[in-house]
Amino acid sequence: MRQHARRKVIDRAQLSELRLELRTRGETLVHCHGCFDIVHPGHIHHLRFASEQGDRLIVSVTPDRFVNKGPDRPMFSEQLRLDSLAALEFIDWVVLNDEPTAVGMLDSVQPDVFIKGAEYQHNRDPRFLDERAAVERYNGRVVFSDDEVVFSSSAIIESIRSASQADRPETSLCSLAAHHDLSSLRLGGLLGNANGKRVLVLSESILDVYAHCAMPEIAQEHPMLSLHPDREEFFDGGGAVIAKHLASMGLDVTLCTPIGTDQESLNLVARLERAGVQVNPIETDQPLPTKLRYLVDCEKMMKIDSRVRYAIEPSYADVLISQVEESEPFDAMVIADFGLGLFAHQLASRVITGVRDRVGMILGDVSGRRAQLSEMRGADVLCPCEVELRQMLDGRETPLPDLAARVVEETDTQTLCVTRAGDGLMVFDRHLGVFAMPALCDQPRDVLGCGDALLSAMTAALLGGADRVQAAYIGSLAAAIEGETLGNLPVASCELLNRARVVHASLIDVAPPVLPGVQVEPDPIVGTVHSD
Repeated sequence: MRQHARRKVIDRAQLSELRLELRTRGETLVHCHGCFDIVHPGHIHHLRFASEQGDRLIVSVTPDRFVNKGPDRPMFSEQLRLDSLAALEFIDWVVLNDEPTAVGMLDSVQPDVFIKGAEYQHNRDPRFLDERAAVERYNGRVVFSDDEVVFSSSAIIESIRSASQADRPETSLCSLAAHHDLSSLRLGGLLGNANGKRVLVLSESILDVYAHCAMPEIAQEHPMLSLHPDREEFFDGGGAVIAKHLASMGLDVTLCTPIGTDQESLNLVARLERAGVQVNPIETDQPLPTKLRYLVDCEKMMKIDSRVRYAIEPSYADVLISQVEESEPFDAMVIADFGLGLFAHQLASRVITGVRDRVGMILGDVSGRRAQLSEMRGADVLCPCEVELRQMLDGRETPLPDLAARVVEETDTQTLCVTRAGDGLMVFDRHLGVFAMPALCDQPRDVLGCGDALLSAMTAALLGGADRVQAAYIGSLAAAIEGETLGNLPVASCELLNRARVVHASLIDVAPPVLPGVQVEPDPIVGTVHSD
């Protein structure tokens, strides 16, 4: 007799009892995990495949509070998502997994087979690696479903939203699209052309810590805010995330960054190497800089900056220049100054001058009051934000074009890309003139790292042969994806193309085609949980 759907929804205690019964009967248990916001044909194919890999299938669902896929996600509550899955005949049980990942459930339940989508087969995301390690600890098997039918919940949802918002004015982007090929086909070709290009990144690396707190209180001993952290998330920032962005976009990346002897610095090197980044350490006695942010309900309440300040020997510029001269030529160099002292003694300008003939293109950015954009004279592209630009030039009331003209003159740059938060960006280019790009993220969740994502994506685009408009557009797509993510995670090429399809559909007032048998790249992996 067919099991009633509602009786399929069980809790963890019931699951433990069922697991014992299955072992007693000698039956194998298969496990799938995900958000399953919209159960689409790709999910059906994936779950049916899973049901064929053993005797019984359990599907665990990410709870609402751990779904970090952008604003208004999930679209459906955890109970509705559980009920939808339970209605599928080939699923035996559904359980809510009240944790960010499936690691805890895998450790306790120990299914015989853990099923992941084909897109994870070569995925180096640390959260999936932790899940895989959990399965391997008890000698279970990780099996990947085929990629015969692949869809993306996020792409489908964004397509629906784009269609509903198609009447929103996007005149500047429409105008740019009319004169420059911004189609996803063209962008895919550009990003493909950048694959394997060599990039050298020179920057400080930072560990960004998000301390998630309960609701704030007023301290009893004094009328001041009292925060109670109950969990922490850690994200690589600064030059480390720029390097990881570039590696995720298929480039061959070397990162020159200060590395101390502390355990956090050594752990950073290991994470970077796992992400495909080669680390060229700048030896220092300083620990890895940490920036701590306190959040309540994912809203940032307070930030504590690192007190680390580097004192790099002036001779390091000559050392790095010699290393570049002795290595194979780099296609691009990215210099990002986060104001922690690495770029004292005119390091940036000396390196730019010294490697100019050995590097195809140089891009730069600054962050923080201590960073100096004027030190990047000779860079081809500079990407400061408007607030920092005004602070550095003491030009709070000066029209932006006037400030831009001053920077272009002082730095001799070819292209100045000024990010303006919700107002998008303005590009001042010696050949194309001035053009604006609207923000492509309506409801940003966390602006941390948007500039780093934009800089990295522009680098990849330009190396692939993009013109400045196409590069700014691809950079804006990356910034939009990053802005919808809590924390600082690398953006991959497939995510850029997914978002490009959605935005292009809104420009032509037609939703992207979603047809049976047509592949769409996998969901972006964002936040603290796995994609569907």
